[in-house]
Amino acid sequence: MSLINIAMSGLNANSVALNVTAQNVANINTPGYSRQQAVMASVAGSVGNSLSAGMGVEVTSIRRITDGFVVKQVWSTNSSAAFASSFHTSMSQLENTLSADGLNLSSGLDSLFAALNEATTKPESQPLRQQVINEAEALARRFNALNDAMHSQHKDMHDQRNASIAHGNSLLSNIADINSQLMAVQGTGGSAAQLLDTRDALIGELAMVVDIRTTEQPDGSLQVTLASGQPLVMGGEAGQLKAVTHSNDAYMADIHVEFGPQSFAVSSNVGGGLGAISQYQTEVLKPNQVAINDMAKGLADEVNAVLATGIDLNGNPGAPLFTYDPSNPANSLTITDVTADDLAFSSDGNEGNSDVLKALIELSNKPMAITGYGNVSLNDAFTSMVGDVAIKSRQAAADFEANSAMNKDAITQRNNLSAVSSDEEAGNLMVFANAHNANMKVISTANELFDSVLQLF
Repeated sequence: MSLINIAMSGLNANSVALNVTAQNVANINTPGYSRQQAVMASVAGSVGNSLSAGMGVEVTSIRRITDGFVVKQVWSTNSSAAFASSFHTSMSQLENTLSADGLNLSSGLDSLFAALNEATTKPESQPLRQQVINEAEALARRFNALNDAMHSQHKDMHDQRNASIAHGNSLLSNIADINSQLMAVQGTGGSAAQLLDTRDALIGELAMVVDIRTTEQPDGSLQVTLASGQPLVMGGEAGQLKAVTHSNDAYMADIHVEFGPQSFAVSSNVGGGLGAISQYQTEVLKPNQVAINDMAKGLADEVNAVLATGIDLNGNPGAPLFTYDPSNPANSLTITDVTADDLAFSSDGNEGNSDVLKALIELSNKPMAITGYGNVSLNDAFTSMVGDVAIKSRQAAADFEANSAMNKDAITQRNNLSAVSSDEEAGNLMVFANAHNANMKVISTANELFDSVLQLF
């Protein structure tokens, strides 16, 4: 009987819908899960029979509720938020480093010149001369400690880059593998919902490493490239990110993409957390390291040059106070084995004459060539550095807050569209269960009618 066949189609269709709803409810707490929906269509009646209402219903597909534009917004904001987070963290660390009591060069310079000023009251005084040596040594140690702190962060950036590249390459391989599975599923007509959710999640993670662009392919795969165009994933094939170390700095590197036998240099910023590392090293940390080295070299050269014009208490030409390795002045700056008597504060060896000592004091305001800051005094150079880093740190914090908010909004928009709603699914369970029971009632009614017909014979 057509009545039973129609009811059976409704029974089967609503059973599928109930299974889909059950799958949604089971994954209500699964990160990245996109809810599904059974798409139903009426089955047409017999051709040429004007009295046929139709042949029931069928499930034409199970639709994955998602929106490509919304998903790409999540990926894009993932990249921006990861970049902002990494850059903000690095800037905050540098700001804290420069403001630390034991690393503040301005305090060390002030203490050294204060000791020199105090020595003018009695230039021949052994304790006052020794105090100058002590403050010079303390200042050298500040340079050493600040250089070590910056170098440590520089190495941390290098380690983070290697870790990010390793993570990114693992994601690329996994995405290519999912692409291969999706191409196979498309060929057999199987369900691809779980694979698509997995791929979306992997690409979302990759976007935190580097800024990416994606293009859907007819075979079901997704082509992934860097924002600057270099290929990362093509079908079932994955490229590899690689750091090419600078010849003059083992902790600096350029990013390349190796795809098969080809290697592509990435000239622009790669974005994401990896891009933040490179930009911070290149635009902030490295220039400040160079400036600190210039300051250490300038201090040592100028002080030693002035002392060389004087005569010490023993009648000998002035000996240098500072020494350093020209390849890394801030790291190696230290005092010589000079004694209090060796400090040449006088141009004629007269104990009461302090003309050289006064020339040393004048160095506090002498402009020196500091890379990135021009010709300024050492104190002004360091103060400018601290101020510049503070401004950049505040801007990085603001960028982090803004990009994090945009990322949260994009994720919320995606969840509003694709995530499972317990209220909605509860309603669906009632609708499909009632429809299922109604079709069972139709079958029961059809059986009763059939039995009644049989009783007539």
